[in-house]
Amino acid sequence: MPPAAVALALRIWGHLHGLVSLEVLGHLRAQITNPAKLYHNEIARLISSLGLIPPNGTA
Repeated sequence: MPPAAVALALRIWGHLHGLVSLEVLGHLRAQITNPAKLYHNEIARLISSLGLIPPNGTA
């Protein structure tokens, strides 16, 4: 794979891994009430950062 593709994959994986780790370890409870909404928004933002249109056109 080209270095740019590897870097992109690591960036996305690291971002999502971090969010999951924070939730599993209970560090998000004090900050958010709806983890599903957070994940949806973050996935939409990552999709937008790739120049793609997220599902339902949300960002």
